[in-house]
Amino acid sequence: MPATSASAPGKVILFGEHAVVYGQPAIAVPVNQVSAKAIITPLIAASPAAIRIEAPAIDLDANLDELAADDPIAVALAGAFAALGVEQPPAFKLKISSTIPVAAGLGSSAAVSVAIIRAVAGFLGRPLADKAVSEIAYEVEKLHHGTPSGIDNSVVTYGKPVYFIKDRQLDTIHVGAPFTLVIADTGISSPTREACSDLR
Repeated sequence: MPATSASAPGKVILFGEHAVVYGQPAIAVPVNQVSAKAIITPLIAASPAAIRIEAPAIDLDANLDELAADDPIAVALAGAFAALGVEQPPAFKLKISSTIPVAAGLGSSAAVSVAIIRAVAGFLGRPLADKAVSEIAYEVEKLHHGTPSGIDNSVVTYGKPVYFIKDRQLDTIHVGAPFTLVIADTGISSPTREACSDLR
């Protein structure tokens, strides 16, 4: 099996940030200038189901079975395997990288999950539909944010502007003409879970 990779964009919510968690409408767009990437390389000599994970940005270099069951990377992998009906995957190394700032409202966690899920599906030769990818990523988002709206995993998975209301069918938006959006990063982390709690 050759190496397989997948990437996913960041996102920004233009209107409805945090209020979207409480059922208010929001509009979000993908940010393709930043992205998360997952690369899967087969480990030919390793035992079946041996999975090595490297994520230098978070100082992670470990086997999958060394991670806690509720680790977001472990949950993303488990979700992908379950959706594909794979009980014992071939051995592989997963390398994760990202240019998306963490805790900056740019969808870092959703992008990493989507990249992992798509890389696994591609590696196993069984691509998943966008809806399935988004649903798995949503389960991972719960670990990061507690009670997420689902907007992050949706806009990151579909890679299109969206009009979003929690628990309703997703509406994608056609943009009639190109426009420039300037995003400033203060460098100050602001975890979504805390911001949503403050808003409540």
